[in-house]
Amino acid sequence: MKKEVMAPLAAFVLPLLLSACSQHVPSVSTSAPEATGAARQFVARGNEPFWTLKVNGDTLAWITPDHLEGRQLHADKVVTGDRTTYTGTDQGKAFSLVIEPKPCTDSMSGETFSHTSTWTYAGERNSGCAGEGS
Repeated sequence: MKKEVMAPLAAFVLPLLLSACSQHVPSVSTSAPEATGAARQFVARGNEPFWTLKVNGDTLAWITPDHLEGRQLHADKVVTGDRTTYTGTDQGKAFSLVIEPKPCTDSMSGETFSHTSTWTYAGERNSGCAGEGS
């Protein structure tokens, strides 16, 4: 195919593949990880723009169509009641990920999740869903 056709096609197909790959995120957990002493891990994601954040302790792996391998971000974690907030800076740009235990339905796949998520980077706010998992 010609280059003029491939670039727009790739821009359309890549987000769909990213979304399809991230649909296998565990969504609901009935156990309480804090009660067993284990750190709570989340996977948050959103559509338009497509993004996924895999939380592992104080590290967020930020996955986008432009960065499929994920960018590692160091975050400070604050738990207030049921709300968990991760904050930090990346190259001078502030970010935060807020996860709350409110039911959420993915706007593209229709998949349900146990939590809502809000990802803010450099002032740009994006809403999505989240589930406990690794």
